[in-house]
Amino acid sequence: MKIDQIKLRPLMLKLKRPFITNHGQMKDRPLILIEMRMTNGVTGYGEVQALPDATYAPQTQAAAQAELEQGLPSLVKRSFQTPQALQRQLAKFTSFARAGVEMALWDAYGKLLHQPLAQLLGKPVQLVPVSVALGIQKNYQRTIKLADQELAAGYRRLKLKTQAPKTTLTLMHKLGIAFPHQLISFDANAAFTASPTTTELLQQLDAAGLSLIEEPLHDASWATYANLQAQLPHLKISLDESINTLSDIQTAVQAQSAAAYTLKPSKLGGITQTMEAMRYLLNTPYLPWIGGMLGSGLGRSVDLALAAQLPQPIFPADIADSNHYFEQEIIKEPLTVKNGYLSVPTGAGIGVTLDWEAIQALQTGATSTFA
Repeated sequence: MKIDQIKLRPLMLKLKRPFITNHGQMKDRPLILIEMRMTNGVTGYGEVQALPDATYAPQTQAAAQAELEQGLPSLVKRSFQTPQALQRQLAKFTSFARAGVEMALWDAYGKLLHQPLAQLLGKPVQLVPVSVALGIQKNYQRTIKLADQELAAGYRRLKLKTQAPKTTLTLMHKLGIAFPHQLISFDANAAFTASPTTTELLQQLDAAGLSLIEEPLHDASWATYANLQAQLPHLKISLDESINTLSDIQTAVQAQSAAAYTLKPSKLGGITQTMEAMRYLLNTPYLPWIGGMLGSGLGRSVDLALAAQLPQPIFPADIADSNHYFEQEIIKEPLTVKNGYLSVPTGAGIGVTLDWEAIQALQTGATSTFA
């Protein structure tokens, strides 16, 4: 295939309710839609999932946009047999920008072969267990109420954002009473300070039955994390903010820093990089699982295809129902949770159809065209 034209469309998706984490509050989700048309008429789509600022990851939406505008012209007229064949050319882009471009390439490639992404990657699994994430709420009562509403769909895991170890422990006890058989995890987004007090509270969470906590410590070294994980016999630490590349994961594994790794395709630089990370981790004692980035239904469908590649039964992925977060989606086929599972799209490529009426309504700036 040969790339004929690439378009970038800045979008802003409005959240149904503010999503609050240790990194701040988000009311609107900026995304960049990439449209990549081939000379044979096939068109692939991807999205750039960088955040507005650098509190979570180094590359912002503005930085990704600038990088794409500079680097995309050299991709036009490039020929490729498979998306992997363009990895050298994609190396000029970093993290989120690279992942968006590669997503469009995989989509076009699958459409050309009339195969869904999950099949192209190796395993066309039909169903993937998924979880729902709740942002930080103003009180425990509100958290329990929202959790009860969301868990009615049968989500296989309940994930909660948190900022303080003591609050986390109290909430864990309350959740254990309200939902005694529910798999629960927390995401601290690097909110906790490395200290003996934090270690003691995490040990209490371990004893209370917490399965996993993501990135609990602020600015911690691999050795600090390794020392903490060694003191938690059951509770898995899952690294997220600390890892931006496969090299980061390999370094953390060698240091025995964590029992689990939150793999976010857009943050790791794309589908190919995520597959490599999964293959690497599956040859270690540690748990790889697919995290989410508040992506649209397009990005969530990619996450589903990747989650399908992990051994079954897998740790429930962070992929909620497509109607969960946004007032208006950009795909026509809803991703609907049934009994805690989402169906992996079976259409060619990423497998979903874009809603162009919605996209036009959500577009916030001029379309950039490279031909």
